[in-house]
Amino acid sequence: MVQTPAKKFFLYGIAIAALEEFISQGVLKDSYFLWVFTLIPFAVFLVVARGVVAFLGRGGSRWRAPLLYYLVMGGIGLAIEWFIIGLSPWSDETSPRWLVAVFHAGVFSFWGTVALAPHILLDDRAEMAGLKRRFLCTFAACTTVTYTLTFAAKVGGAGKNAQFLASIGPLIVTFLAMNAFYAVYFRCCGRLRRTASGAPWTP
Repeated sequence: MVQTPAKKFFLYGIAIAALEEFISQGVLKDSYFLWVFTLIPFAVFLVVARGVVAFLGRGGSRWRAPLLYYLVMGGIGLAIEWFIIGLSPWSDETSPRWLVAVFHAGVFSFWGTVALAPHILLDDRAEMAGLKRRFLCTFAACTTVTYTLTFAAKVGGAGKNAQFLASIGPLIVTFLAMNAFYAVYFRCCGRLRRTASGAPWTP
């Protein structure tokens, strides 16, 4: 598994979580000073992610380890949302089932992104440079659109439902879209050599 510097790994992961939490906890709930405390569980989540990395790095193919890592961490994130936070699909009895499925797929992708994106951004293989650049540009563009729509709805005095749609909708689209980059990353991990500074996603 690609070994990444711990400080930068946590910095990137927390930064991604902070961008989402500022909207979902800060703007939507008007908790501009308290939202930062919601990042504490993400620090614990990233500690767990480091442990999962160490476990998966013991074996498996170059593509299977990062894929399993993404699935495991996304699954852990969903479990946190469902059983600790209470944001479960069965608690929503009014929304269409397809919309609930899309929403939770986005939630899964969000948690998976918090765990996987730092590895992609810290992957020092020359072949990954283009992928990293496209990932960053796309994520930055989607985040800019999300923040623009969120504050436009907030400043414009839109109703709660409209504000929720203007902010959470783009967030879901953003994190679902990132899966296209992850598919490319998994494929690249399956055929590229080890990194210059660390081991690949294999022993």
